[in-house]
Amino acid sequence: MFNNQQIMDLPAHSAINFKPLADRALLHKQLNWLAFYIPLIGVLIALCYFNETFTNNAQTYLLIGMPILVAVSMLYNIVNVRLQGFAVREHDIAFKKGVIWQQVTILPLARVQHMEIHQGPIERKLDLASLKLFSAGGVSADLQIGGLTHSDCKNMRQFVQNYRQDETNPQTENVDE
Repeated sequence: MFNNQQIMDLPAHSAINFKPLADRALLHKQLNWLAFYIPLIGVLIALCYFNETFTNNAQTYLLIGMPILVAVSMLYNIVNVRLQGFAVREHDIAFKKGVIWQQVTILPLARVQHMEIHQGPIERKLDLASLKLFSAGGVSADLQIGGLTHSDCKNMRQFVQNYRQDETNPQTENVDE
């Protein structure tokens, strides 16, 4: 018969010591946002140049709004990157992120089925990478950690692979009694 007892005393929460992202993670994030803002500003300049009505109606808003928007997003990126962190523990990998809505994701290493290391052109130049971890049955990554050094990604991948090998091929201990 199935028995499901209620737990009255929860175990104490253990604190996780998160390691910050790589030093260049903030630069990577800022460059990605600038890669978005520069073409946007170019389009707005072209609109102002070719459409006088648009220029008359939006010039003041653009001259005030665009610098504020760029500055606020760049400041947000600073706070966001500083609050992110990861921890590789004996049996899991934890990642925290979020400024307003904070989230901690913990993925048990026993559940990891597939891993990917991704490097875009800016990441390659900065020697950064992203690690994606997939668990069984998922189509998308269950855990994605960006802003890591490429060597950290390779080391984490090797750690997970070693863990998986140790789990599938446990060492038998010879115990003499």
